Amino acid sequence: MAASAPTPHATGFPAEGRCGYYVEKKKRFCRMVVAAGKRFCGEHAGAAEEENARKRILCPLDPKHTVYEDQLAKHLKKCNSREKPKPDFFIQDINAGLKDETEIPEQLV
Repeated sequence: MAASAPTPHATGFPAEGRCGYYVEKKKRFCRMVVAAGKRFCGEHAGAAEEENARKRILCPLDPKHTVYEDQLAKHLKKCNSREKPKPDFFIQDINAGLKDETEIPEQLV
């Protein structure tokens, strides 16, 4: 029988190229990829003492992710959670029907 390779938590270290933050709730290390020369992913960069020069804050459009405070203006322009402009042909509630059944719009008569 072949012995299985030890898991990263069993050795006490995260997998190579992965975040070094230990997620207590999940009882494992974060599996996000880190940048070259870094120990933590972007989400857990605040946990590193050596990277405290830049402050991360919650995104005002979607608090599920964070962004560097000095890059907030740039982030708000490209964040996927921003409200996108509606196309010219879009009409709100076009197929919603009449609000009141006794109301008949002038255009349909």
